[in-house]
Amino acid sequence: MIRNFITLLAFLASLMIAAVPAHAGGKHALLIGNASYQKVGEGSQWSSLPNPVNDVEMVATSLRSIGFEVTLVADGTWSEMRSAVDRFSNAIDDADIVVFYYAGHGFEYGRRNYLVPVDASLRTSADKVDQVFIEFEALADRLTHDGTTIFMLDACRTGGNVSPTAVANGQVTRSAPAPVIFEPTTRQAANVSAGIREFDFEPGARVAVLYSTGRGIPAYDAAPPPKNISPFAIEVASKVTVPKVDVSLVFNAIRQGVFERTQDYWPPQVPFTYNSLSPNTFLADAVADEALAIARPAAAAGDEPGRRPIALTLDEMARIDEPILIMRVLAQHSLEEIKALVAQGDPLATYLLGYMQHFGIGTDKDLAAARATLEAAAKQATPFGQLELAYFLDTNARDAADKERAVALYSAAAEQNYVKARAHYGRVLIAGTILPQTPENYAAGVAQLRRSAEGGYPYALYGLIYAVPEERDQWMAKLHELSRAGRGDADLQLCSILVREQALAEAEPFCQGAARAGYPDAFAHLARGANGGWAGPRSIDDARFWMRQALSRGDLDVELCAQMLSLQYELAVETGTQGSARILNCSRT
Repeated sequence: MIRNFITLLAFLASLMIAAVPAHAGGKHALLIGNASYQKVGEGSQWSSLPNPVNDVEMVATSLRSIGFEVTLVADGTWSEMRSAVDRFSNAIDDADIVVFYYAGHGFEYGRRNYLVPVDASLRTSADKVDQVFIEFEALADRLTHDGTTIFMLDACRTGGNVSPTAVANGQVTRSAPAPVIFEPTTRQAANVSAGIREFDFEPGARVAVLYSTGRGIPAYDAAPPPKNISPFAIEVASKVTVPKVDVSLVFNAIRQGVFERTQDYWPPQVPFTYNSLSPNTFLADAVADEALAIARPAAAAGDEPGRRPIALTLDEMARIDEPILIMRVLAQHSLEEIKALVAQGDPLATYLLGYMQHFGIGTDKDLAAARATLEAAAKQATPFGQLELAYFLDTNARDAADKERAVALYSAAAEQNYVKARAHYGRVLIAGTILPQTPENYAAGVAQLRRSAEGGYPYALYGLIYAVPEERDQWMAKLHELSRAGRGDADLQLCSILVREQALAEAEPFCQGAARAGYPDAFAHLARGANGGWAGPRSIDDARFWMRQALSRGDLDVELCAQMLSLQYELAVETGTQGSARILNCSRT
């Protein structure tokens, strides 16, 4: 049964008070998983959900392994949930960080949001709703504290496993959500909603919110493997243990993991997030052995650090952003394991460690160490190692010699037929930033883009459309072909091209596709589209929804970030609100 809950957490944003410096009060988590809904009274009842208790137990184990003091409520009745919230709220006044995780039924009624205890009836009167359900606004108010607050909601979930036959037919078998019936009339039932209502964060609030799924999309109770855990819970449990990674990147990796686990189902499940945390907000400061045991597959007999290779393909490295790849690797390998592989001369580990040191992902940012590690990666003559050192020297050049060497490395990586390197070398040749802009360089750059485009790299196709405008139709057709094959990176390029060319209504479905694949620039375009009425009537709610997702991402394009901040202010003035969260890290790293 679809859980009608995705809207519940949006209310809490307006309740968060501007943060003040946190005390050294440790890390606390309250997890509630409601699965075994009881038969109450006559008629219909809330459907039981197979896996929420399994989910919260797994997530609790991960949080404990990284130092959280966990309170877990399984199959909570109304009184048990109320008591747990009361006790928990008294323990978190001086906490550094608080996590609240909920898995179970929920709904919106009368502009308020409610969690559903396992002893709740489907029938109640409007004046007794607070005696049957747990009002989320009141709960959120109790959990407000001076530190960082992170909320995760696994909601709007289908009951049972997905039928393989149904999947083969392109459909997912699921039952419709049952509305709460308010007596003595059913007129009020029209106000019971499974939709999403958005509310602005208080300015400066240190809040992160992760929803298990997007608008109108079910969250699967199980999308095997494994069949006894939701895809959202297993991704949360494996990713929250990764040390020294910003919460925004952890959320991005969870999002990508859930999407990949459900991409063969229809519709695929795509989590989304709002995040107003400052950089260097970590769930885990250091890795623990028990955390790795939870996250990674069982090691083979005799497996030792440095013996288990990193599993990534060239195609994945070309298509998927490095932070997502690194999160995937860190969920399976500790930093010490990666360093052990580097010491043994493993090219992939060397490249990844250099990237991590360059951008401070999973380890401290250290440009000197990154340069040395990437030098070692380039000496191994892999195209990804050469390309990464080229980019490092291009952006951190100490002198003209570094720039010249960057060009040579771009060329060397491209000559190994690495489509990503060919596209970036083509950009360097055409742009005239570190090489003279000559007809010869321009022609050579176009040739590199063509070779990359032949390998199906959408960024190269975008470049060719503007470098060789007379061939626009040919390359647009190739992008459409890749989009039909489910390539979100192709959707992003089509979205960007059509927005740039003011074909705004035509751009909207491709921006939606890129947004489902997690590209923050697509969120920003959809916010602009909703506000400007590109593909339908103007919608302030939709504009704010997409704007806040865009601003939640630290890798949003700088120009689009500025546009989103401006839109945030304009909507706040127009709606008479006090403003959305002040985003501190929305420039591309």
